[in-house]
Amino acid sequence: MARSLARKAEGPSRPALGPPAGNPGGESAELAEVRAQLRELQETIEAIRTGGVDSLIVGSPGHEQVYALATADRSYRLIVEAMNEGAATVSTRGVILDANPRLGSMTGQNASELIGTPVFDLIPAAHRPAFARLLDVGAGHSARGEVDLTGSVGTAVPVLLAVSGFDLDGMLLRCLVLTDLTAQRAAESQVRALSAELEARVKQRTAELEWSNKNLQAFTYSVAHDLSTPLRGLSGFSELLLEEYGELLGETGRDYAGRIQAASERMATVIDDLLRLAQVSRADLNLVPVDLSAEAVAIAAGLRSRDPGRRVSFVIQDGVWVTADRILIRAVLENLVENAWKFTVRCDDATIEFGTTTTDDEATVCCYVRDNGAGFDPAYVDKLFQPFQRLHTADEFPGTGTGIGLVSVRRIIERHGGRTWAQGAVDGGATFYFTLGAKDTP
Repeated sequence: MARSLARKAEGPSRPALGPPAGNPGGESAELAEVRAQLRELQETIEAIRTGGVDSLIVGSPGHEQVYALATADRSYRLIVEAMNEGAATVSTRGVILDANPRLGSMTGQNASELIGTPVFDLIPAAHRPAFARLLDVGAGHSARGEVDLTGSVGTAVPVLLAVSGFDLDGMLLRCLVLTDLTAQRAAESQVRALSAELEARVKQRTAELEWSNKNLQAFTYSVAHDLSTPLRGLSGFSELLLEEYGELLGETGRDYAGRIQAASERMATVIDDLLRLAQVSRADLNLVPVDLSAEAVAIAAGLRSRDPGRRVSFVIQDGVWVTADRILIRAVLENLVENAWKFTVRCDDATIEFGTTTTDDEATVCCYVRDNGAGFDPAYVDKLFQPFQRLHTADEFPGTGTGIGLVSVRRIIERHGGRTWAQGAVDGGATFYFTLGAKDTP
């Protein structure tokens, strides 16, 4: 951790200072070695005095010790000692030369106790191979990875290890920075537990919602089915009453009977629409490639044959293929095109258009049905897809439905994973859009 380790020395045993026996007048090899060591010590002392050296590494390979001046790199050491991460300098042979207090607290030891010990002693046996690979970096290189430290009382401390190698006067040292991941792991575990709990709750709520929907659909179907028979009887008897006893009823009585018949027929239509909506919600999807262009052409031909006096121009884009349930997607087009047919009845140059437009998602097909008819007030656009909500009365446009058709359109498209919306203006026509989550080609 010192800035400059300019002197490396072996710890020699103290030599005899006198000349060896048998050579009283000459300088022995041992004496020459002592003189050389004294010169080196003098040079080292001079380097320390002049600021050229601030620390020493002393010891044989594998047993190095670092000795640093009290004033050497004081600001740097204060920073290292105050770090929230553990830090250590490791010799080439894996001996800890220096360690900060945080590393000591992570391992349950004093930092001074770590100096001079093998760094592999800090790592559980199972993690030592991975630790060795991270530690094997050369000067100027670095590595990062996750390992465990052996904490106090044999506990494992997960850490993020960053290793940097550097050359110091020909000696390869490695600097280790270890970030404690214990709090992060605990938070991740808590998030996983909360996610699992949330997922379980969502599944439970989804199951409850599906159960409620099935009950509601069954109830709707049962009520509609049970009411249809008496309503048809009411309509039939009202008709017979008018035919056989109309003269006896008088004008007022005939009016009452006619209203009863019209109301019962209207109610029967509502029930039929509810039954169809229930069937839409319950029917299984059979997804196949469908040519929507061909379906639109067939629907247009059917409308012209039922009302040959109408002059309506159809503009239908070719080659619009989607993957959908053929029966249900046909119902979508029928509802939208028949609506356009109905609300262009007052137009001399009525035009109904079917085509596609671009979307942000290339995997989504966005189709539309556009007309230049009566349109609607944009302020009430949200009512269009709600049951029994109508923006035009039967007096304005004969044959106006019950408000179930667009609800069915939205339900079908949602079951296909798409969405629906509309744009329009009063006397400015209307455009209905729907998207499908996949497209295909024949």
